[in-house]
Amino acid sequence: MSQNQSSGTAIGAAVLAFLCGTRYLSEAGTFVGQLAVFEPAPQYFVGMAWNGALTATLFLGGVLVLLRRTLGRTLVAAGAALALVATVLANGAVRVYFFAEVDGEPLVTSEVAAFALFVMTFAALVLAVIRPTSDWLEGRRRDDEEPSKQDRLPGW
Repeated sequence: MSQNQSSGTAIGAAVLAFLCGTRYLSEAGTFVGQLAVFEPAPQYFVGMAWNGALTATLFLGGVLVLLRRTLGRTLVAAGAALALVATVLANGAVRVYFFAEVDGEPLVTSEVAAFALFVMTFAALVLAVIRPTSDWLEGRRRDDEEPSKQDRLPGW
């Protein structure tokens, strides 16, 4: 496997982090809108802060992964893990603090769409933590693999 092929996992993790970040940006935006329109309530502040933090973590992590920084991998993994924990554990009365609701209905009403968002977040987490992503971020190659032309030192 060459260095370019193993970059697919890192790039996939970054793209999924951007998509997940966009989802939480829409949640944060909805909480901001509710805060502006309705009376201030604790769930609007908590939801805005929580979803804003997830958005920042996932976007920044995705950018740093594309820049080949290991901190980006950590941010994507942490953001995706926190999002999964909130998705699984936020039920009942606690749910309104993590996920925006409009007229008592969540933003994502389709169970298929909710499952797709869950799978996308899980895939971002898995792609961020697997070994090929780490190898690509650290610039490692297999012993029998030749470096690319731009990576060769003069006199190679």
